[in-house]
Parts: sequence; C-alpha cells; structure tokens
Amino acid sequence: MKPFGFILFNSRKPSAVEALGLILFALAVLETLYLIGAIRFAGLLSVVGADFRALYAAARILREDGFAAIYDLDRHIPAQEALCQIAGPEAPCALIPMVFLPIFLLPILPLTLLEPAPAYVVWLALNLFGPLLILRPWVRALAPSDRRRSLAMALLSFPVFANLLWGQSNLWLMLCVSLFLREWEQARPFRAGLWASGLLLKPQTMILLLPALALARQWSLLAGTTVGVIGLLGTSFLLTGPSGMAAWMAILSGFAQPTPYLTPQVVGAETMMNWRSVGLLVSRMLPAWLAWGIAGGGILLTSGTALMAAGGANLQDAKGREMFVLRTLAATLAATWHAHGHTAMVLLPPLLALEARRALPRPILPLWALLPAWAPFVNIALTAFRLLPPIGGFDALVTGKILFGFNLYFTLWTLRSRGNL
Repeated sequence: MKPFGFILFNSRKPSAVEALGLILFALAVLETLYLIGAIRFAGLLSVVGADFRALYAAARILREDGFAAIYDLDRHIPAQEALCQIAGPEAPCALIPMVFLPIFLLPILPLTLLEPAPAYVVWLALNLFGPLLILRPWVRALAPSDRRRSLAMALLSFPVFANLLWGQSNLWLMLCVSLFLREWEQARPFRAGLWASGLLLKPQTMILLLPALALARQWSLLAGTTVGVIGLLGTSFLLTGPSGMAAWMAILSGFAQPTPYLTPQVVGAETMMNWRSVGLLVSRMLPAWLAWGIAGGGILLTSGTALMAAGGANLQDAKGREMFVLRTLAATLAATWHAHGHTAMVLLPPLLALEARRALPRPILPLWALLPAWAPFVNIALTAFRLLPPIGGFDALVTGKILFGFNLYFTLWTLRSRGNL
C-alpha cells in the first residue's frame, strides 16, 4: 500500500485499492474525532461508555452488597447516577440494567479497584486492541497484500466502532465465535462447543445455533455447548441462588415487554437490525396486525431457512463450516428479538475466513464494513448543509437497516453458494 501523501499529491487517478485506502484513512480520522467529540460534548459514562457504566455499577454493587443485589434496579439507580455525574451535574442518565449472568460479572470486578474514568480507559483499550488479537489468525490466512486492508475494514466497521463507543461487551462474543470456529476446524468439536456456550453472555445469539447443530447432527459439538451452558448456569445459580436467577430472568424479559425504569430509548428497538425493528416501523404506516404479521412471517421464514439448510449442510470441509456459522449467526441476528448493530461483531471471524478463501463476492466485505460505518457521517454532513432535518437517532436507524439487509443477504448467499438454492 502506497503512502497517503503519494496518493493525495500524485496527478494520476488512484486505483481502486488506493481509493479504498483513502476511504479507510478518512474513516479512521472521522471515527477518532467522533469518539473524542462524543466524550467532550455528550459525556463520559453518561452517553459514551453507557453500557460499561451498567457493568461497572453492578460490579461495585457486588463488592458492597453481594450477588443478591446486582439485579436490584433500586440499587442501580443511585449507583449509575453517581457515575453519570462524571460528565457533569446536568448530564442525562438513563438507567441501563445489569442483564448478564453473574458469572460474567466476575472479570469486571478488578476494574472496580480503579476510579470510574481510568476503569473505562482500560475497558476502551481492551475493546480497541482486543479485536487485533482475536482476528489475527483469520487475517494471517489472507493474502499478504490483503491483510492490512482487510484488518482495517474489520476494525473500522460499524459494529466494532459502536461496541467501542458504547462500551459494549461484544468482544467476548467475537472471541467465543472465533475460538469455536477455530477448534471446530481443527477437529476438536467438544472444545469448540465449550467456546460456543460463551455466547450465553447474550442468550439471544444462541436461539438458532443449538437447533442448527442438532439438525446438522454435530453431537460432540452440541454436547460441548450443552455442558458449557449447564456449567455457566449452574455456577451462576450457586452465586446468586434461585431469587437471583429469577431476577435475571425478569430483567432480561424487560427487553421484550415494559419494565419499570426501562425507557424505550435504552432498548432502541427501532434501530435494531432485525425483523422486530421492521415490525415497529411498519406499524406506524399499516395496521398493527398486518405489520406484526409481516415481521412474524419474516422471523419464521429466516429461521426456517437457516434451520432447513443446517439439516443438509456439508460440514466436511472448513469452508462448509464457516458458511454454516455465518448463515446461522446472520439469520439469528435478523430473527432474534434483541439485536443492535454492535452485536454483528460476531460475524467477523467467518467473514474473514471466507474472504481468505476468496469465497465471498469481491465487494461484500468492503460494503458490509463501510456502508454502515459511513452512515453517521453522511447524516452529519447532510444535516450541516440543511439537506436533511435533524432527526434524533436517524443514523442508528439507517445503520441498523443496512446491517439487517446484510443479515438476510448472508443467510441466502450461503445457501446459493453451497447449492442449496
């Protein structure tokens, strides 16, 4: 890749590769400025890192009051309001509940030895450099000329940036998918299943994986996943007891039905990358029964397509397994009830693996990485030039629908490329 100065000041027309390099460089600059500006003007832990705020508050509550209190919303309100004050006395502070199993809170405990701002910096660094390590094996499989460019696309993609911005926990999910796929390709299915069970951090990411593995008759893999899930649930039960697990289920259900203190803006269902968001948006134009009929039909069709394909999937080679994982996870993100754009980080390991085999259609990885990532900045430009009225959350709405379209595309493309359609 040539230096950017050479590209900028050379009179000849840049090649497609050089143009992509310029686009990635510009995106890196804009995302950096966006993050700095968001911390300065929106507020640290009030808006930026808000999801980390919930984790940090829960870990502090755990240290002070034990596991029994980590799901107590009345305990979370003052704890999170105190953290929001870092951004200023007038900073907004929408409550974000603790929605993870207690066992997943244990790695956060050491961060409570630090003050909130330094703890967030550590979390930010982990989410910034963690993807480099997790994706390294898949990037190394790429042609040398493609490695830096593909890695840059992955790191600057909207899911990774949104995960960084909100202080989300999808790095763990991406690690689990990466090692699940790596162990499976190395003929260690039980260990692969153990890693797959780590997706229980966000149970909605597993709704199609377990039945798909059963339909594909991957019994060793399914056994490993089952053992891992039982271990995580059992350990969490021992930590919190039946009342704690009941509270976890009640909080988790709050993302599907109304819950005290939980504002619609926190859930942000309209901006998701799934059929639920389609139902909500269409219900503003059509009768509710018709809108939800469309959404429900889409959920059934997407899920059914992925599961039927699992029954006849060719999993004898690594490419077939990578397509199985991509199809199952993409269909899950489209069909599940709660799926924000940052969760699409789980698609990066199979996408890079297939890119290394040159199995993906050539423009797909750049399009998936760049189209949603540029949407917020295009929205800012259009608003600044008064070509678009200021609409709160419009950029998130657009990125969610772009990623939703890609989820459907990957579900269908993996079928066609393996001869299932």
